[in-house]
Amino acid sequence: MKLNILSQDEIKAVHLTILQVLEKTGVKVHSDVALKMLKDAGAEVDEKTRHVKIPSYLVEESIRNTPKYVHLYGRDPKYRLKLEKDNFYTVLGSTGPNVIDPEKFERAPSKKKYVAKAARVMDALPNIHVAAQFCLALDYPPEVQDLHELEAVFVNTVKPVMVIAYSPQGARKIIEMAAVIKGGIHRLRREPLLFVYSEPTSPLEYSEKAANIVIETAKLGIPVLSAPCVQAGATGPVTLAGTLVQSFVESLTGLVIAQLTKKGAPLIVGEVSTIMDMKTAVMGYGAPEFSVINAASAQLAHYYGLPFFGTGGCSDSKLPDEQAVAEATTSLLMAMLTGTNLIHDIGYIEGAITGSLEMVVIADELFSMLSRVIRGMRVNEETLALDVINDVGSGGHYLSQKHTLKFLSEEHWFPSLIDRRRYEFWKADGAKDMLTRAREKLLKILGKHEPEPLPKDVLKEIEWIIKGATKDR
Repeated sequence: MKLNILSQDEIKAVHLTILQVLEKTGVKVHSDVALKMLKDAGAEVDEKTRHVKIPSYLVEESIRNTPKYVHLYGRDPKYRLKLEKDNFYTVLGSTGPNVIDPEKFERAPSKKKYVAKAARVMDALPNIHVAAQFCLALDYPPEVQDLHELEAVFVNTVKPVMVIAYSPQGARKIIEMAAVIKGGIHRLRREPLLFVYSEPTSPLEYSEKAANIVIETAKLGIPVLSAPCVQAGATGPVTLAGTLVQSFVESLTGLVIAQLTKKGAPLIVGEVSTIMDMKTAVMGYGAPEFSVINAASAQLAHYYGLPFFGTGGCSDSKLPDEQAVAEATTSLLMAMLTGTNLIHDIGYIEGAITGSLEMVVIADELFSMLSRVIRGMRVNEETLALDVINDVGSGGHYLSQKHTLKFLSEEHWFPSLIDRRRYEFWKADGAKDMLTRAREKLLKILGKHEPEPLPKDVLKEIEWIIKGATKDR
C-alpha cells in the first residue's frame, strides 16, 4: 500500500526549481574545507561572503554518486535495517531538553540517566528500531556531553543508533567508540552501527560545524544524514511547495559536500520541516502540514533513488494524552504510507521540547497496528476460502476449522496494549485507560529488561575515549 501526493509532473517541477535555487540563488557555506572543495569542483564561490552557487551538473552528478541504499546493523546481527525502496523503520526522538520522569510522571530537566533509560526501553520494544539520545545529558560538561549521551545509548541497546554530535571532534570520538564495539573501523564501515546527523541552518546556510561533521563522517565512510528543519512562514516560504524546495536545496548541499569529500560516501537525505504556528510562534510538530511536507519529501527522495529520513509519532501536546495519540497516529501513518525509510521523533511531545517514554510505548503499539493496515489484504485461492465457506454452510461456525488455525496469526493483528475485553473484565481489572496501561508496561520494562551487556574490555576502552576527549578539550 503506497501513497503519492505529487504527480510526476509536479515532482519534475520541484526538482527543476531546486536546481535553479542552487545554481542562481545559492547557499552560504561557512566551512573553509567545504568551500575549497566546492570551488575546485566548479561551483561559483564568493570567498568573502562565503556564498556558493552550485551548478546543476554537480548536483546531479553527486546524486548519481550517492549509494541508493544504506544498511544499518545492530550489535545483535538480527537487527539489520535496509534503508531502501519503501522499507520503513522508527527512530527514537533525540536531544530534548526535558523529559517526563517515568517514575514520578513529572516534567524534569534532561539527564544522562534518562538517556540510558530511554535506550533500555526502546531496546525492549519490537517496533522501535533505531536508538538515539532521547534527551540531553545536561548534568555533564557541554564539551563532552554528546560522548556521555552516546555512551549511555551504546551500553543500553543492541539496536542501530542515530548520532547527534555537537562538534566534528565529537563525531570522530563517537565513531571511534562505535568502532571499538564493532571490532574496528573497517568492520564498522561494512556493518555500520550508526549514522551521524547533520543539520543545515535555514534559510540556505550550512554552518562550519554542520558542514565539517558531514566531511569528517564521510571521510571515515560512515553514513551521514543531511536534514534541515525549515519552518514554513518563518525560516522558509509560507507555501508547502516552497518549503519542500528549500528543504531539499539545504539537504542536497550536504549531499554535494559529502560526495566531494569521498565519492560514493553513504548519505541519507532528510527533512524535519513543518509550519511555524503564527499564533504561538511554535514549530508545529503535530500539524497536518508536517505530514504533508514529509510525504512529498519522501516521494522526492525516492525520485532521486535515495534513502529518506522524515518524521512521525510526535505531538505538540504537553502530555501523552488523547491529542498526542491523535497527532502521533496521523504523522506515523502518513510516514509509513509514503515509505519514509527512517521515521524520527518517536516519543516527542510539546513540539520536541520534551520526551515521553509513555509515548514511545504507545507508538510501539501504533506502529504494529498500522503495519497491519498497510499490509492490506491477500487475495488468492486459499484466502478466498471458497471450500471452507461451502463446508461450513449456513448456520455453522469457523472456530474449529483447520483453515482458521492456519491463517489466524497471519491475517489477524493481536494488540499488546490496546484493550478489547468486555466491560466487566476491564472494570474488574481497575478500569485503566490507555495511558495507565502504557505506564504500567513502561515501568515493567524498566524493572525487568536488561540489554545484552558490552564486554568489559569494550566498556573500558569507551571510558578511556571519553576521558581522553575531556583532557583534550
